Amino acid sequence: MLDRTTIERDRVGMTEVEWPDLTKFEHRLIELYRRLGELDQQQVRRVAEILVTSPKASAVDSPSRCV
Repeated sequence: MLDRTTIERDRVGMTEVEWPDLTKFEHRLIELYRRLGELDQQQVRRVAEILVTSPKASAVDSPSRCV
């Protein structure tokens, strides 16, 4: 998915000054995400969307999961 050993430490887009409220870990996640291909970015967004969805809402939305 992502070969971190060959990634250069260049920044794309925003500079660190423009991210004052983010932790170093959050900066790193953003940098790694930006280096992913389009398909991998879509998969990450899909997983993130699933993780932030309320369990009650997802149970209502998909009755097949209710047992």
